[in-house]
Amino acid sequence: MEAPIQPPALDGGMPQAVAGLKRELARRGIDLAYRADGASAVAFLLSRIPAGATVMNGGSTTLEQIGFLEALANGPYDWLRPGIAAIADPDERIRVRRRAGTADYFVGGINAVTEAGEILNADGGGNRVAAYAYGAGKLFLVAGVNKIVPDIAAAFERLRNVAAVEECRHLGASTPCALTGRCDNAACRGADRQCGKVLIIENERIAGRICVVMIGEELGY
Repeated sequence: MEAPIQPPALDGGMPQAVAGLKRELARRGIDLAYRADGASAVAFLLSRIPAGATVMNGGSTTLEQIGFLEALANGPYDWLRPGIAAIADPDERIRVRRRAGTADYFVGGINAVTEAGEILNADGGGNRVAAYAYGAGKLFLVAGVNKIVPDIAAAFERLRNVAAVEECRHLGASTPCALTGRCDNAACRGADRQCGKVLIIENERIAGRICVVMIGEELGY
């Protein structure tokens, strides 16, 4: 298989596609920081989260791949996710997870982002996208350049037939997409569904609240 053609880069190393996305996101009240690789993205994130801060993260293969969760565990932060995972009672876990969605700092992934700056994410239960939409204080959304797509139709195609398929298979779910590799939205019901809540971020009113951290690598689903 031939290696993908890399997009041309501007001076400073930022690909043209990322520079265009940065302009579009700025018009929507959203910041973008570009980092060439995962290690420099982790360093950037840690430099923006102060010691002692309350931090929550959404489930994200990208965050795992770049080593951010390991860095978070070893850092001077009040990281909420491990404590939530350790709660045995399901009702209590829901209550604590709901509160965690209002953490001072929240870090998560992106399923797809259009060239015009529309950010799409799906969630099984909704706690992650609730934090993205409003609950979290400062929100960092981390993604590889493979998450950039031309338009909203391509974003939904990617969300349903790439990200959801791989996530459901990773979790061992029995959804139609996990079994066939293609979304069957009308037939997909029940607890195994991983795109029960879909969020499109079109704009942000609170200045500086959302920062997209775009990495010059192919990462995640």
